[in-house]
Amino acid sequence: MISNHLKSFALHLWKNKLYSVITILGFAISIMFILLLSIYIKNEYSADQFHLKKDRIFRMTHGEESGFAPPSGPLLVQKFPEVENFARTRNIGVYVKAPGTPKLKNLTLFADSSFLSIFSFKMLNGDNKTALSRGNAVVLTKSFAYKLFGKLPELGTTLTINDDFDLEVTGIMEDVPDNTHFQKFDMLVNFPTLGKVFGMSDFLESYNSNSYGLYILTKPNTNIQAKAPEILKIFKEVNWMFKREYATSIELEPIVDSYFSTSISYDTKNKSKGFLQILSGIVFLILVLSIINYVNLTVAQSSFRSREIAIKKLIGGKKKDLFLQSMSESIILSFFSLLLAVILCFQVVPVFNYLLDAKLNFIDEFTWINICIALLFMGAIGIISGIIPAIKIARFDPIDVMKGKIRMKEKSIYSRIMVSFQYLIIITLITSAFFINKQTNFLRNHQLGFEQENMLCFESEIPREKQRVLQEILKKIPGVEDVCLSAGTPLDGGNNLCFTYNDKELSFQHFIVDTSFFRLLNIPIRKTGIAFSKDICLLNEAAVKELELPENESNFKLQGTEYPIYGIVKNFHFRDLKSKLGPAYFHILKPGQYAWSYVIKLNGKNNYETIQKIKKAHSDFTDGTPLQLEFFDETVHNWYEKEDKTGKIVMYFTLLTVIISVMGLFAMSLYYVQQKRKEIGIRKVNGAKTKEILAMLNKDFLKWVVIAFVFACPIAWYAMHKWLENFAYKTELSWWIFALAGLIALGIALLTVSFQSWRAATRNPVESLRYE
Repeated sequence: MISNHLKSFALHLWKNKLYSVITILGFAISIMFILLLSIYIKNEYSADQFHLKKDRIFRMTHGEESGFAPPSGPLLVQKFPEVENFARTRNIGVYVKAPGTPKLKNLTLFADSSFLSIFSFKMLNGDNKTALSRGNAVVLTKSFAYKLFGKLPELGTTLTINDDFDLEVTGIMEDVPDNTHFQKFDMLVNFPTLGKVFGMSDFLESYNSNSYGLYILTKPNTNIQAKAPEILKIFKEVNWMFKREYATSIELEPIVDSYFSTSISYDTKNKSKGFLQILSGIVFLILVLSIINYVNLTVAQSSFRSREIAIKKLIGGKKKDLFLQSMSESIILSFFSLLLAVILCFQVVPVFNYLLDAKLNFIDEFTWINICIALLFMGAIGIISGIIPAIKIARFDPIDVMKGKIRMKEKSIYSRIMVSFQYLIIITLITSAFFINKQTNFLRNHQLGFEQENMLCFESEIPREKQRVLQEILKKIPGVEDVCLSAGTPLDGGNNLCFTYNDKELSFQHFIVDTSFFRLLNIPIRKTGIAFSKDICLLNEAAVKELELPENESNFKLQGTEYPIYGIVKNFHFRDLKSKLGPAYFHILKPGQYAWSYVIKLNGKNNYETIQKIKKAHSDFTDGTPLQLEFFDETVHNWYEKEDKTGKIVMYFTLLTVIISVMGLFAMSLYYVQQKRKEIGIRKVNGAKTKEILAMLNKDFLKWVVIAFVFACPIAWYAMHKWLENFAYKTELSWWIFALAGLIALGIALLTVSFQSWRAATRNPVESLRYE
């Protein structure tokens, strides 16, 4: 019996190939998106859940930032018995070399010896309690150990960092997993060693710098979060940042919330929980639309199987059997779609990882638990999708079917509303995709006020007394127009300085630059007439406005020191266009003063060859230190990579919604044409032309698309208006994009509906009226 049902179902799918392809492929594409997004969301929410002491670990923050001074941790242990331990952190890029190995740059996390005891990072070799206890200790990650040595080194092996001092390998750990808020580091070094790197003898006692992460482990059954006001009060007594109210609050953030925190730091990465909630909504929306379209397609096709069902009823088939047959067919289709979706997932994962900046390995998700969940989920979807068609099929009157009088008597308003709802989503998404693309192009093409083409820079790792020597070597390379030294470029924004001026708190960016800096970057200067000297400063136009200086002001007083104003610099952007252009002031780099960047201008004739010569000159001068060049135009382009990826995500989701909606509209048009079969036959017999039949069949569907357009426009406008509020500089919400989105949706509807309408309008009317 079951085998006969399966043969009948397989024969039906084979005879109706278009229906079969649309149903299975559409369902499979939807399930593919649901699988990938669900795995991604699950992995994101699992961040830092692997730490065994997660319920007692807190990250210290103060508003939008989470940096504290080194003495803060010991102070908390001293003042609050609830605190069992603490760990301070800071990421620094260093160069490392071992005997017989090349010099490599890596990201090193300087952390207290308690770090490996508080957090549950897996050790492969060494003791997590003592690995960082010595000042010269270093723990390598597995992948970096292989990169440096080609194998896992013996404990006790010596490394040299920054050609300055030696460290001893005391442990090997697994690589930092993706599901943590910590950035992936290559080495762990004892935190006090950072004082040697910075050359600061009072590093551990100084409150001057608040740039270090601070984590605390509380004792069991204590509530440290209730102590936040007391902690703030103590910090106000010892730390200038809290005394001057640059920081006005203290938050103790549970470690499992840190991945979604809005507080930034050097050591961490952040994701938006709101973005995950949007993705969760997308998963639900795709699922609902897929089920609705499957139901619509199945019901629309049921009339083609009505005779088969009627015959089964007339020879004694029971409603229960027909119901179960229909349900089993739905479940089989669901499982087949799941199989196809899994195949598609393997093809799409690279694109998916790029768009969401993820590292999803789909094969790793093939665990017995996940497989069982997927099968149960698809079984449930099959049941939910098949129950309505099964009920309708079981209720067919076999006598009416055999007489050709089968009619779907339900009101069609529900189906029309669903079509309208789907096209509302399509128009909203198309409009959003256009505007996101328009804004991204606007940002990338906006004039930033400085030269980008043929410009590059690199971070200086050279002692200050040798920096000018390398500058002269680089200037002599053919293809290099000029080289300047600076502490601050348009790409890094220089240093931030907060100060009080005329009883007003101000925040300026500070650049220390060579005299050739402005010429190199093609930034105009209006000179004031003040003679050039070593103490001059320059202000940008925004700074002059912020300080409310007169047009010909010759001096600028900053924190008790008066500087002659040599010139006014034309405004240029030193942040991305999400932020307004701010005030900045410039000092001239003095002989022997440290500069952290080299800025190079190429002549553009043979840049590749010139860059290779720059790398060789740098390597020769620094005894093999690798060089990482940063190209101005590429960096500016990457500023808006997130917006570009967001636009692509919206575009792909729009494409998926279009596919699903076309399926639904195809089903609805098929259903609608079946209901109008007799009317079409009568009209044709009475002389109606094909175009008149087409107009009659199409206008009802197009009316609902127009209704969708009317509702979609204000929704899309509001959504894009809110999104554009994130940018200080933005494009306009052009009316023609709304119109274009509406026309595209209308075109999609016309092409879909017209296919069925044309078939019905050109059919011989005798076929339609044969059984009437």
